[in-house]
Amino acid sequence: MIPRRDVDFGLDPAAVPRDWADGCPYATTMLAALSLLFPEGERFFVDSVKQLRHRVEDPALREAIVGFIGQEAMHGREHRVLNDITAAHGHAEAAMVERRLRGLLEFARRVLPKRSQLAVTCALEHFTAILAENLLGDPRQQADLDPSVRALWQWHALEESEHKAVAFDVYRAVGGGYWRRTTTMLYTTAIFFAVLALVQARMMVTRRVLWKPWTWTRGVRKMWLYPAYFTRLVPAYLDYFRPRFHPDDRDTDALLARWRETLFGADGALNDRAAA
Repeated sequence: MIPRRDVDFGLDPAAVPRDWADGCPYATTMLAALSLLFPEGERFFVDSVKQLRHRVEDPALREAIVGFIGQEAMHGREHRVLNDITAAHGHAEAAMVERRLRGLLEFARRVLPKRSQLAVTCALEHFTAILAENLLGDPRQQADLDPSVRALWQWHALEESEHKAVAFDVYRAVGGGYWRRTTTMLYTTAIFFAVLALVQARMMVTRRVLWKPWTWTRGVRKMWLYPAYFTRLVPAYLDYFRPRFHPDDRDTDALLARWRETLFGADGALNDRAAA
């Protein structure tokens, strides 16, 4: 069962520092850019699954779809609050980013067949799943996040890992094949990283650090060189191209059990923020 948890983090702009990722403008603008893409992106994920769920016959998968939709809706809501804080920190471009992403995804809805839209979701869900696994398994990454936002990212990572196979299983259930899945991953990767880079660059312009590479040193080192939070995901990313790939091939059961207990167990850190 994939639970829908109604969690309200009550993020306060006054309590969230401007550089909430390792005190570094490079790392913060990268993660803030990612957050700006979440609300509209996750709405696209939900829509791509909803429009084909009538073709799913397996009762267990139909139940998992309900949990997937519930979790993604909560993610979009809470990241929109973080995005409002980003705007309050002086990033007036935040609304423009969301508006333009909405237009790009509306274009995708018009031109792509439904199965291809679902393949895009499978590709991006793979990104979020391996990012989530990496975060939950690495205390260094968590320590880099300011306590005011750390629990938001931990919760999001937990739930991305919990529902990582749902869109993929729906894709297979409706006849999605290997070539569509892998070619879609290739163009989705190119578009996703181009959009992320453009959004981050725009945010760095606002921060007046784009042309000051000496301000990037710590963030670039940690993200790409050592500990290489992003670079070390390459093998897991390439795993997607195996013909017999399935998201559950990466066994995260023990990791998720530990984090469910940490966040929502008897003494869970987020129990006071979750609605009954």
